[in-house]
Amino acid sequence: MDFPQFDILAISSALLLVTTFGVVVRRGFLDWLVAYRYQAIALSAVTAIIAYVTGIWEIYIAAALTLAIKAIIIPKVLTFVTQKIKLDVKTEENPYVSIRMSVLISAILVALSYFLVQEITIKSDAVVAAYLPLSISLFLIGLFIMVVRRMALNQVVGLLIIENGLFLFTTALTHGTPLIIEIGIFVDIFVGVIISAILLVRMSHTFDTLDVGKLESLKDG
Repeated sequence: MDFPQFDILAISSALLLVTTFGVVVRRGFLDWLVAYRYQAIALSAVTAIIAYVTGIWEIYIAAALTLAIKAIIIPKVLTFVTQKIKLDVKTEENPYVSIRMSVLISAILVALSYFLVQEITIKSDAVVAAYLPLSISLFLIGLFIMVVRRMALNQVVGLLIIENGLFLFTTALTHGTPLIIEIGIFVDIFVGVIISAILLVRMSHTFDTLDVGKLESLKDG
């Protein structure tokens, strides 16, 4: 592996990780959405880099779909949802874990991901070595965000980060799946976001809250 290629892989990995931490350090949903958009753009660039390094042209299409659906369409849909919900859910006032502690735990999850990959015997592949631990980091951080955020609307962003991690894991490890499968996955993601948006709007109108803790107390009552 030559140094220019190594630099590109390392820089793109760092950029994607920084955008992920941008979600962790924000409290407001709209700020999270902006950070997610930047993450989607970085993921699209990483996908294009994988296409360039491997020489598989179908991955360029996946990169374009990532940019269009995840960086443009999904943020617009979720922004539209926040306008339909009359509740004040744009800022998480009382998360289960503080921002400082969230950053620390996320850093530990990243370190754990790289440690786990080092313990696994993988083939000598620059793409796998660069992006496999990163994909696991995204998955774990997305799962962590879903657990520690109280607002159901904000937890959707964590779910999207988990999906980004799974997408990067598949792309890096297999160097792309057949195009028809890629398109099906993107359609499935988009439909899932639409359904989640509809459910969130109905929840806000029915229970006058999207706080998971309050919804659980209603169940207990």
